[in-house]
Parts: sequence; structure tokens; C-alpha cells
Amino acid sequence: MSAGDLVAVLAGIVCLASFGVAVFVIMSLRQSVRELEVTLAEIHEQIVPAADSLVSTAQQLADEAYRADGLLDTLDQIAARSDVVSKATYRAIAEPVIKTASILKGTSRVARKLRGAGEPDDQKNRTR
Repeated sequence: MSAGDLVAVLAGIVCLASFGVAVFVIMSLRQSVRELEVTLAEIHEQIVPAADSLVSTAQQLADEAYRADGLLDTLDQIAARSDVVSKATYRAIAEPVIKTASILKGTSRVARKLRGAGEPDDQKNRTR
């Protein structure tokens, strides 16, 4: 056998070994792709219901936020009206009561003076 024949045989062996390694790598890659497809299918089965649930929950939260906003507006209006009613009630009731109390106090002083009872000197100094 000559040197050229030996090189040809060695080249053939190297090619066969390379082909075998390539087949092994391709088979491994094919198995990995199948496993990846199965995993992606499982993830998809879990994500779709979870995403639907999230959308539903987000819609419920948006509805509740809108409702709460309306309630806050209503409470602000009630508070403003309550303040107005409180001031009006104070003006309508408190001022006449104070005036009536002042008139009664003055009337009682006048009545005492008219009766001649009068107040002792030291009590006059304390009240004034």
C-alpha cells in the first residue's frame, strides 16, 4: 500500500467519524427540540388561564376604583352640604338663643334694680 492509499483510507475514517458525530449531535438536538416543545406547550396551558384571570381581576379592580371614585365625590358633596347646613343651623339657632339669653340677663338685672334689691358693692365690681 502506498502513502496515497493510506491517506485516502485515513481520510475516509475521519469522514466516517465526523459523520457519526454529526448524526449524534443532530439526534441530541432533535430530542432537545421535542422536550422544548413539550415544555412550551405546558407553559402555554398554564399561562393562558392565568392571563385570562389577570384580565378579569384587572377589570374588577378598575370597576371598583371607578365606584370608589364616585363614592369619594359623593362624600365630598355631602361634606360640603353638611358644612353649609351646620353654618346655617348655627346662624338660625345659636344667634337667637344668645340674643334671648342676653335679653333675659338684662331683663333680670333691670327687674332686680326696679325691685330695689340691688347688688352689693363688692359683687358689682366682680361682674364688671
